[in-house]
Amino acid sequence: MTDFLTNADHWRKRAEQTRALAANAVKDQGRLLKVAEEYDRLAAHAEQRRSAPVPAGSYVPASRPE
Repeated sequence: MTDFLTNADHWRKRAEQTRALAANAVKDQGRLLKVAEEYDRLAAHAEQRRSAPVPAGSYVPASRPE
């Protein structure tokens, strides 16, 4: 499963797709471009999350080896 909180590429692809839709849109082109900008903003936040250090004691593995 993709972790959308740290996957900047996912949000960049969404922004690219939305800009492509906006290029062909007759109506709501401005709205689509604003949505693409928000996807870019989410990509920036995802990069920050990915590079941020994990506070000590906050990480608990999903399964622990026995």
